[in-house]
Amino acid sequence: LTSDISDAETGDIIASQRITADAGEDVFAVVDRLSAQIKEDLSLPAAAMAEKDKPVADVTTHSPEAYRYYMEGLDYENRFFEKQAAESYKKAIELDSTFAMAYFHLAYVGHWEHKEERMAKAVEYSDKASWKEKHYIRASAAGWEDTTTFFKELRKIIARDPEDKEVLTRIGAEYYGAGHYDVAIRYLERAIEIDPLYKSAYNSLAYAYHSAGNPDKAVWAINKYIDLAPGEHNPYDTRGDLYRDDGRLEEAAESYAKANTIRQDWWESLFKLGYTYLYLGEYAKADSCFRRLASSDDEGWRTDGRVFLARAKVYQGKFEEALAILDDGLAADRMDEAPDWGKLRKQYLKAEIHGHKHDAVTALEEFETYMENFQEVYPDEKLNPLDNYAMFLADTGDFEKAGQVAEELRKNIDDDKEWHSRNYSFTLAYIEMARGNYEKACVHFGHVYLELGRLEEAVASLEEALSVYHGGRIWGGAVVVKAYYLLGMCYEESGWNKRAIEQYETFLDIWKDADPDLPEVEDARLRLAGLKAET
Repeated sequence: LTSDISDAETGDIIASQRITADAGEDVFAVVDRLSAQIKEDLSLPAAAMAEKDKPVADVTTHSPEAYRYYMEGLDYENRFFEKQAAESYKKAIELDSTFAMAYFHLAYVGHWEHKEERMAKAVEYSDKASWKEKHYIRASAAGWEDTTTFFKELRKIIARDPEDKEVLTRIGAEYYGAGHYDVAIRYLERAIEIDPLYKSAYNSLAYAYHSAGNPDKAVWAINKYIDLAPGEHNPYDTRGDLYRDDGRLEEAAESYAKANTIRQDWWESLFKLGYTYLYLGEYAKADSCFRRLASSDDEGWRTDGRVFLARAKVYQGKFEEALAILDDGLAADRMDEAPDWGKLRKQYLKAEIHGHKHDAVTALEEFETYMENFQEVYPDEKLNPLDNYAMFLADTGDFEKAGQVAEELRKNIDDDKEWHSRNYSFTLAYIEMARGNYEKACVHFGHVYLELGRLEEAVASLEEALSVYHGGRIWGGAVVVKAYYLLGMCYEESGWNKRAIEQYETFLDIWKDADPDLPEVEDARLRLAGLKAET
């Protein structure tokens, strides 16, 4: 092994080292001898020279083969080949069951249900990691459950090495996730200042700029990533997200397609491409994407692909066709021995579809079947189905039982889960709306404002809902599309006839092949004809 110490400003070689291994000598022992020589030639301060150095095997692994798989995993992970990265980390752990950093990275790229277990292993063996890695593990183990410890541990690393680009990027990414975009940008810009070629920082910075309201800088940042890695799929996927969130759907589709061309098994990009085509009205292309998902080699995406095939039909108002696809999907899931959550998503959608068909009784029956299966799969989860159950009951007019279910939800709310409290409030609002008590139905429903004649608020609520083009729109399905119809009604009542015509036409274009006799379609056609006649 050879190495050089050079002056960073002049490039002059200050010292060189050469270590020759003895026959059969362990490679890590050779690295330790080289490290000692480098330390000597660096002319470090006395305190640094006095520090006792651990053998490299004691802060990584005693298995060179395990280390090779670990490095292979890092390479895969940095290029977002998570499945392959997970396999490499697992092989490293098979060769060394105390390899702390292999457990650490596997926690992030493997199946989420094993994350806590693997992170606990990383903590358990963290004494077999470097000083920096030990604090990095402790920070990540704390995570969002203990943000004080998370930032405290990472700042210990920054205090010792202010130019650690990896830790600066991690801090920036966490601030981004917490919604502190300006703080995130400072950390991420600093990481890039240290290393203008650091791809991960550009990726996070693009999202942070965009969320901070600077879309031009966001596109600049992601294009820098593309310049650095034109053959990688991830920056094109990120650029698709940026375009999508700005409503630039054609450009988003082009970017997602590029990502999928580079890596055809990157199912996330294919899913995004599918729903972007759906929003563009290119239904055959959307269907093709979802069919590819439904035949993928990943069991999770395969079962979800079957759901998205049905949801695409729901988006178009083709409820009967969607129900047939769901029945086929459930049969395929049984043959495939698909994950239980795939079956639950299909059963829930069947209940939702019958609700859109204005068949509240059948919708409730389907949802009760869903609840039975949900409780078999998740016996310890008592809250999740209750809010929807109360709403399906309210749709049938059984307000007494709906209220009882809502009360059960309130009694079992975990104070640490704020979203359960929000769901409870939402459920009460829905029940009041179903009763016709619109004044009590609160702000969650745009059409409640319409019923109350509060048109300005109704328009604002519906326009906001229709400005969103991410994956939530396909999950919203018919509800989102009906928002065009409701917005048309708002504009019509406000006397903005031209705008009303545009919304009715958009609604009817999406539902041009919808099931016959849907009341919303018939009403929209009549309203549109009347407005055009007036015009």
